[in-house]
Amino acid sequence: MPEEKKKPVAKKVKKEQVVEEAVSDKEVDEKELLHEAEEREKERKEAEEREKEQAKEAAKESKSKERTVKKLSRANVRVKPKHGKKYREVMKKIEIGKEYSIPEAIKLAKETSITKFEATIELHIKLSKKLENIRGTFTLPGGAVKEKKVLTVDDKNIEEVIAKVKSGKIDFDIMVAHPSVMPRLASMAKTLGPKGLMPNPKAGTVSEDVKSAAEEFKGGRIEYKADKSNNIHIAVAKAKLADDKIQANIDAAISQFPANKIESIHLTTSMGPSIRVSVK
Repeated sequence: MPEEKKKPVAKKVKKEQVVEEAVSDKEVDEKELLHEAEEREKERKEAEEREKEQAKEAAKESKSKERTVKKLSRANVRVKPKHGKKYREVMKKIEIGKEYSIPEAIKLAKETSITKFEATIELHIKLSKKLENIRGTFTLPGGAVKEKKVLTVDDKNIEEVIAKVKSGKIDFDIMVAHPSVMPRLASMAKTLGPKGLMPNPKAGTVSEDVKSAAEEFKGGRIEYKADKSNNIHIAVAKAKLADDKIQANIDAAISQFPANKIESIHLTTSMGPSIRVSVK
């Protein structure tokens, strides 16, 4: 009998091997997908960074343009004069940088007064910073600048005055008190202090003889006190006062300070230009 041909036997593949190959293929696919996702994310971030940089550059350019426009606008804006026409006219009478004698300064102050109301002549003295706690009083020999209402306080009317101040009725310019009532007036310090009305021995407003002190203030006694920059500002007279009386008041004011500690002196009227006075 002819021999039967043997059928080729298919190789048997283990089930475990098939599973392993499938898992391996799957892992490769996942890695590729993950890599692609990472690349896309990287590209997205790079695009965002580029957009941010472009936005910054655009903002800088915009600000630069704005600054340029503002500069051009300021250059084209007409600057308003600091002072009016009248002021600028009278300023022509004053020689810049020149120091005038007191009589010359008084004459110029009157000529350069530009107010419609009765002007006050003011003295401004710049003192050396080496001087400290500058405060005091003196009498204007040429007369008071304006009549002041002086309130005297002693044991007889202290309670009445306290009640008056508490009610807010302050109708006086100066308060002169007897030393005996000062402890009771201390409760009014917060009200009187900010207004410059609290009696003070250095200011001459605390006195054993309140009536005499009050008369002195009515007759031209004034208080002065330096500001933070060591400047003294004193109203010395009304512009209508005679020149010799104005000079007497100015001389009295200047004499309150050591000559070698005075750095500069200026005279002016209300709203008028400043006139430099010779310190010598």
